[in-house]
Amino acid sequence: MSEKPIWDEWTQRIYLTWLVRDMRYAQVALLEIRVRAGQTPPDPLIWIPLETFLMFTAKVSKMLKPIGVDKGRPKNAGPAQDVYDRRKLRGEQLRAILEVDDASPVLDRKVRDASEHFDERLDAWTGEYPRVTAEEMETGDLPTFPAPPMRRVDHGSWIVEVAGETLNLEVIEVELRRMLARAMALEPLSTVEDPVLATLLAGLPPFPAELQLHAPTRRSDEDVRSGIDRQAAAGGQKDFDETIARAIDFLTTAEGTDDPGPDAPEAG
Repeated sequence: MSEKPIWDEWTQRIYLTWLVRDMRYAQVALLEIRVRAGQTPPDPLIWIPLETFLMFTAKVSKMLKPIGVDKGRPKNAGPAQDVYDRRKLRGEQLRAILEVDDASPVLDRKVRDASEHFDERLDAWTGEYPRVTAEEMETGDLPTFPAPPMRRVDHGSWIVEVAGETLNLEVIEVELRRMLARAMALEPLSTVEDPVLATLLAGLPPFPAELQLHAPTRRSDEDVRSGIDRQAAAGGQKDFDETIARAIDFLTTAEGTDDPGPDAPEAG
């Protein structure tokens, strides 16, 4: 039987640093969207940062609410159940600590899915589009032509439309800022300026809790010097004490004099 999935401080640090990375990249893309949209006329290349924004917010969405979890746990025991349990736990934990509810605009994937699967929208449009015959043109009995799938940005309302699905950029921006502040408050490492460095540091092997400095001793019945060569340690301590004593004597003697000390450079 598979073990219960683990969610501990190290696991949380991993996911939060990666989430912050993706949210910060989404913010950079959003800033470029505003710059390009503010030009007169608006820069048609605005879709480059917009697609980047959709991609990184999709990563955040899938991290918070993994795809496929809503279909239920696989019936057969094995790796598929383990994968399901880990994804389900990860989504539940992240949504809880970041206070993300089901109504969060970050979880709305309709526009991102429409953009990612735009080719399928084109398939449907071209496949259903009627081919006009000469007879229909002569009689004027023309069929109804379906509207093509569109991709546009309303620069006044900041609404993105893709194949009939809409997304309010300002609403998502507000939610991203809230989540980002919450994640950084929970995980100080995520405040590192370089988000890639933060993820690398977070991935370092966790130090055993029982060996941390603030942890209680694991063997209270043993002398703290167990396993140490006490004679060698005593000799080293003696040498250290003598060195400190000489330094103190020198500083005391040199105080109040103009003697720069034996290691001072000669005046040129």
